[in-house]
Amino acid sequence: MIQASRTEEPSSDFQITNSSFPNPQPILPLLSAAWLRRARIISALVYIFLQIACFIFIIVCIVRFPRCQKASTTEWWMNGVILRFSNHTLKFNDLTRSLKEHKTRFNMHAIWFRPVFPLSNESNPLGWKGIDSSLGEEIDLINLTKRARDENIRIIIDYPLNHVSIQSKYFNFNESYFVWNEQGNTSNWMTTNDNETSAWTYDKQKNSFYLHQFDNNNDSIDINYRNNRVLNDIIDSVSYWNTKFHFDGYNLPGLSYAYEDYEYKNDTDNIQTRHLDEDYLLLARIRSEIDEKHILLFDSIDSLDTTDKKLLARYYGDQRKGLGGVQLASLNDYILPNETETNLTKLFESYYNSTFYKQKQLFVWSSLSSNAILNEAFFATCLFHTGTISIDQQGNRLLDNQLHRLRTIMSDTRKEDVFRDGKIKQTILPGSTLLTIERTRRGSKSYMIIVNFNDIDKNDKIVDNDKPKKAEMFLNNEKFCDNTSATVRSIELKDSICLKPYGYIIIRWLPPIESLSTIF
Repeated sequence: MIQASRTEEPSSDFQITNSSFPNPQPILPLLSAAWLRRARIISALVYIFLQIACFIFIIVCIVRFPRCQKASTTEWWMNGVILRFSNHTLKFNDLTRSLKEHKTRFNMHAIWFRPVFPLSNESNPLGWKGIDSSLGEEIDLINLTKRARDENIRIIIDYPLNHVSIQSKYFNFNESYFVWNEQGNTSNWMTTNDNETSAWTYDKQKNSFYLHQFDNNNDSIDINYRNNRVLNDIIDSVSYWNTKFHFDGYNLPGLSYAYEDYEYKNDTDNIQTRHLDEDYLLLARIRSEIDEKHILLFDSIDSLDTTDKKLLARYYGDQRKGLGGVQLASLNDYILPNETETNLTKLFESYYNSTFYKQKQLFVWSSLSSNAILNEAFFATCLFHTGTISIDQQGNRLLDNQLHRLRTIMSDTRKEDVFRDGKIKQTILPGSTLLTIERTRRGSKSYMIIVNFNDIDKNDKIVDNDKPKKAEMFLNNEKFCDNTSATVRSIELKDSICLKPYGYIIIRWLPPIESLSTIF
């Protein structure tokens, strides 16, 4: 039997109606896919912009504060020491035995001695080949050069090219080798030794006048470079010494007098006898025979007291080093104080304002003074400028403690970047005329030497807003005129510094900008 079912209606308490839940709201734009895509693009662009800005900032900082910029490589003669032997009696074997001792004592880079070929009693060449037997044999010179290379020492020799002795065999058998004036037009040319002595001398046998721009007690005669045979012989001799002995440098005294005006015109400013175009071409020809790593030196008699940049570039090279090498100059006007000259402040001021300094020409700094205290201060100051110092017989007068201080300075001038390519600022303190030379370079310690070249005590303050209040005492020669101890480790720059005659101190400090540049 089928039973009928019954559907019960829910009570009002449980009845569900459409009004029990709110109507759904539309989705907000914040959650839309299109807006999210735009947000991602904007974020990416902002990120890229920040990365580019950060990269540009780093580049600017590196350029502005080049902490990681490596100093350029410099040749040994940029901050070197040459030990010069002007005495012609030195034997090759003696020098070979004492080479290591000299190196230890002077911490030198090179030795420099007079011509090794035979000379007359007046020190004029008798020829351009062969070895002076009074100095030793050829094998002795070869042994010296080998020992020098083992000790990493260079050898430089004097190589006079303007004249020979009238005692030379060339004088009697090769008339065309020399400058003769058969017309008797002797012009007004004077010798370099004495402006009142004629550079022409009459020879009875030849019935002619010969030229000798270097007096030398009537022992010299100028060779004639306009004779191609002479030129070829000279170049051949240069090649001979360079190939056989491999000398590292040549001093060329008299090179600027090699050629002269062939019409023998009267001259008042040496324009007919010095620095002719042919002189430069001769130098270029010699340079072609000698490796560019070897130095050619201009002697003091050939120095150029001129502001003619073209003429300077000819001999000393321009920024492109047109001659293929470096020529150094030893200039009387700047670096050779005599025995009585005690104030060198003006000398350094003249050099600092010269064309030579502005053109960054290299120098061989030397002294003629016998005052050991003055020489130490002079050489210490020279080491703050670019160039090589040449120590001659006055080096024997330097005491061990003086040489120790110079070696200490040299050790830093050779290894610190600030001395290789740092900026130089030279100042004369107006109140005391103390000389200061400062070396600075981004990312390096700054160095300054303060020296008293006066013959009385001087004191002054180093007032400069760019410098810290306190600096490290690097070195001094114990010439304080107050109670300052020679062993003091730091110095207050706001305090007065008092130095005795030829006293100097060297200070150094870390520039404030160092902390920023270290980041990079």
